[in-house]
Amino acid sequence: MSLKPADQFRLIELSERYADEKLSAAEVTALEAELRDNAESRAFFAKALHQRAELCFDDSWHSALATAPAPAAARPVWWRHAITAAAAACITFGLFWLQSTRDGTVATLVRAQQCQWAGSSLPTVEGARLKPGVLDLIEGLAVLRFDSGAELVLEAPATVEVLDGMNCKLRRGTLVAEVPPQAKGFSIDTKDAKVIDWGTKFGLSAGEDGKYLVQVMEGLVEVDDKSGAASKKLEKGQRVDHGWSQKQMHPSAGDDADAEPSRWQPSIVMDAGDGWQAVTTAFGHGKDSYIMSSDKAPHDFGTHPFFRVKRSKDTKPDLNRKGYIAFDLSKFRGRAIEDAELVLTIEPSELGFASFVPDSTFAVYGVLDESTDPWEENGLTWQQAPAHDPTQPDRHLPVASKVKLLGKFEIAQGINRGTRKLRGQALAEFLSADTNQIATLIICRETSETQESGLVHAFATKENGTRSAPMLRVKLR
Repeated sequence: MSLKPADQFRLIELSERYADEKLSAAEVTALEAELRDNAESRAFFAKALHQRAELCFDDSWHSALATAPAPAAARPVWWRHAITAAAAACITFGLFWLQSTRDGTVATLVRAQQCQWAGSSLPTVEGARLKPGVLDLIEGLAVLRFDSGAELVLEAPATVEVLDGMNCKLRRGTLVAEVPPQAKGFSIDTKDAKVIDWGTKFGLSAGEDGKYLVQVMEGLVEVDDKSGAASKKLEKGQRVDHGWSQKQMHPSAGDDADAEPSRWQPSIVMDAGDGWQAVTTAFGHGKDSYIMSSDKAPHDFGTHPFFRVKRSKDTKPDLNRKGYIAFDLSKFRGRAIEDAELVLTIEPSELGFASFVPDSTFAVYGVLDESTDPWEENGLTWQQAPAHDPTQPDRHLPVASKVKLLGKFEIAQGINRGTRKLRGQALAEFLSADTNQIATLIICRETSETQESGLVHAFATKENGTRSAPMLRVKLR
């Protein structure tokens, strides 16, 4: 059954308005649905685009325009370039639809860095073409490019549902979106909001509980809260935080208890075999916490299931964080420590964007002044902490004269699980020199974020219900 003349005229008008970038987001969505579901509309629309493109690129028409006796002001040079650009847009859009409607694919997985996947319904091989479906990323960074030109960087853990060439849904996690002019109107749904992009770059975090955060780096986005509140338009530097940061800044140690059995944090000295013994911060007078360079920072960090570490840009000095851990060495009193190893478990912090932090180097320091070892987990602040000067320029580091560098380790961009170990003579000597049976260590990130709102790294503490607390393994003579 052929299209009615009224429908043909309507599609011609839509093709012209699309080329002139005058379609609203709702019109683009409706057009996509029609072209996807109606083969005759699809064929006619493609023909209309092709005809316009041929007209735009007709050399004889260009020549006639150039020689016609009309005022110069009526034919500015840029106008001819605009025609060419419009033609290119027509061809791009036509190719996009011909590609996606031929095999049902709407996007490409263009990059998969350090990726591990869970229950995805779509192929996860780098370079794979994607139909509508679900991607569930549990480790690493993945770049998803839609045929419309919109590009998403998924930061694990994240679950995204591809809907079509101009729409997707972030079920949980974090992504950074970059939308070129030809993909204006690209939208991302969350449980409680819809974000419509008008050609920009922005970050989005969302949870299955409805909490979300939208932060604009460039351009303009529109945020429609599904509660019925008026939509908000955000420009560069602006954000809407619907409970997301509050949830991350005040986590509960039992948040993951429903997902996994609670992990037993050993409060004893364990025999690790081959002459090695191990203790965690859960043993004796052990403790773990962190400090943040803000007067407004809470004082309950010692109750968190992780400690956070960050080096922020100089323009955001109040966002630096350092981790503090202490081990009870009383069971090793009078014994020489021949070798030692520190084991830290990486925790997904879901605060900040991993895309803005490259592969990172961390330094571990031992506090030399033993009189500061009795610090309290929930009394530790930026103003009062061992080997720390709140006024020093290098806010992310301890006071050099009050600590000993014990070693460094690295975490690649996008990694949010696993363990990192630090072993060496410097650590063993520091522990052997202890006289009060408490050893305080400071963990700092040397690598700065490349853009504001970069990721805050996190490591499990003894309050964590699912991951191992900081552990110290020692080999005694």
